[in-house]
Amino acid sequence: MIDPTARCPKWLIDRILDSGGSISFYRYMDLVLNDPQNGFYSTGRLSIGKEGDFCTSPSLSNDFARLLAIQVVDWFLDLEKSGIDSELLSLIEIGPGEGTLSRDLILAITEIAPALISKIELVLVELNIGMRERQEKVVNNLRGINCRWTNIDDLTLRPVNGVVVANEVLDAFPVERLVFSDNKVFRQGVALKKINDEYFLEFVDLNPTSEIIKFLNDSNSLLKIEFPPKDICNRWVTEWHCDVPLWFEKLSRVLINGSLLVVDYAMESKRYYSAMRKNGTLISYKNQEANPNILKDAGLCDLTAHLCIESTVNYALTNGWKFMGETRQGQALLALGLSSFLYSLQSTNSNDLPAALNRRESLLRLVDPMGLGEFRWLAFQKNSSDDLILGKRFLEEPII
Repeated sequence: MIDPTARCPKWLIDRILDSGGSISFYRYMDLVLNDPQNGFYSTGRLSIGKEGDFCTSPSLSNDFARLLAIQVVDWFLDLEKSGIDSELLSLIEIGPGEGTLSRDLILAITEIAPALISKIELVLVELNIGMRERQEKVVNNLRGINCRWTNIDDLTLRPVNGVVVANEVLDAFPVERLVFSDNKVFRQGVALKKINDEYFLEFVDLNPTSEIIKFLNDSNSLLKIEFPPKDICNRWVTEWHCDVPLWFEKLSRVLINGSLLVVDYAMESKRYYSAMRKNGTLISYKNQEANPNILKDAGLCDLTAHLCIESTVNYALTNGWKFMGETRQGQALLALGLSSFLYSLQSTNSNDLPAALNRRESLLRLVDPMGLGEFRWLAFQKNSSDDLILGKRFLEEPII
């Protein structure tokens, strides 16, 4: 049955017809998010923040960056102490969104360790022109620090030492969707259906690629569970982040010494690939509302899929990274001193009470286990010698 809300926009009709009438879901997700003229990200149509399509941790307030900066400064100081011969240390943000996290990190580092600023460059990795234009307006006013935009491929030509931050990036990578039906696996596709001279989008089953077959063959060692799980329903659907292995491989050639912090929607494989999760984790976001209808408003909304922790860590390890550990965001921010931020609000002047209450609400949202506090922080290390030891303050017991 055709979903009447899944009308296909004219530009996407042309793309699908050029491909013979159907495309893989991977291709569909890539187009609606990243098509240069019409994608949700590339056009700059995406709006982040309390009044936008969705909130991210940096969009709530600068407190997220101020807490994260404590760990980032630790890592930079560890790199300095190790005696690495490097003129500059790089702070690299991948997928910088509105640019607010990069800006607020630099301002926080200036406050915590001002001597570091002259030794740091800010590197923003952004593929979409529309988003880059918005980032430039935010970070170009930073003083005393060199800032540049680039892509991962160019960075591999001139590897650096430093810290890489990927906040809510991997969840927006296009994914392969797998459909298990009658003891067979299919690659989910998206096709056109013409009704009364109007085109609609519908799911179709395609033959699995050799890469999908390899993922299935490797699943036991990769996921540490039986896959697919027992007792799945007919037409059980799940996702595979097929681009994550290459991402880790490229980043391994970007960073000589330093750390990588991935902050994202993620869950353990036994939860991710549960028989009860029959439609996977993909969700659509628009105007602060989540919608499981992922074919509605193509190109006008965000699409995201959770990461599987075990496979993500495995992909990193097989590409030369060392796993430092992982935790939920709420625990990480408490370990970095969030409670002291809350405590400081007790001495707020009555005239500043509305601002203090807003700040308190934002801080609590960062650690809310039903919301942003459930994000996972996964940290990895890259080093050219065994002398480099990076601290893991975010994994320590919470500071009370």
